[in-house]
Amino acid sequence: MSDILTGYVIKTNDVKDNDVILSVYTKEYGVVSLYARGIKKSTSKNAFACQLFDYSEFLIEMNQMKSMQLLKSATLKKEFLGIRSDYDRLSLASVVIELAGYLEEDNIFDLLDTTLKLLDSHKELFTVFELFVVRYLDLLGLSPEVDGCVLCGDTRNIETISVSDGGFVCRNCNRQLHLKPRDAGFLKNFRIINKASFKVLDKIEGLGLNEYRLSALLMEFLMTHSGLTVRSWRSVSGSQ
Repeated sequence: MSDILTGYVIKTNDVKDNDVILSVYTKEYGVVSLYARGIKKSTSKNAFACQLFDYSEFLIEMNQMKSMQLLKSATLKKEFLGIRSDYDRLSLASVVIELAGYLEEDNIFDLLDTTLKLLDSHKELFTVFELFVVRYLDLLGLSPEVDGCVLCGDTRNIETISVSDGGFVCRNCNRQLHLKPRDAGFLKNFRIINKASFKVLDKIEGLGLNEYRLSALLMEFLMTHSGLTVRSWRSVSGSQ
């Protein structure tokens, strides 16, 4: 039985000489594995619609008894030229699709869709990425504590951030931890981004959130508390 799926190519694995296994994130089914025969041949009509980040329509031979479906044809719906032509955008988008693959059961298609579209063109790409990670942490139940000290609950004299403890630390508690104090501006921005969402992106532009330091700290929280090893993050951290 034939069926049509629409989604994002988030992973490709070469098999044999000309075949590729595609991981496609769809709204209806989450991540679907497609076997694309002959796609690496120069004569393939499907290759252009089966690249990483492509948003495409896939005609498949559906067999619900199998974990992998056979691709019959693919039609490109949207190509992300901004991501493909800019190293920083490409690196961040690579992290996004890697992380999306880990949340197949939660089906974060809408979050993935919004993030990739904004990463393709928005001027504050780190802000966009941070909003994705903040929502991702929330889905995992790992959001940092930014309303007060994570150790004592005091809302005054916040001095630093403890990744291992999970959030803000006040001056008094830091006497035992001996963590490096953070400047007030960074602490404020860390709280803002953790309280924000894509719905208020236009309101937080220009607030100083568009910086690598915030993205790196959020990723440190994510990898520390989720146990995930995000290999694509090395491309981002290594370029800064």
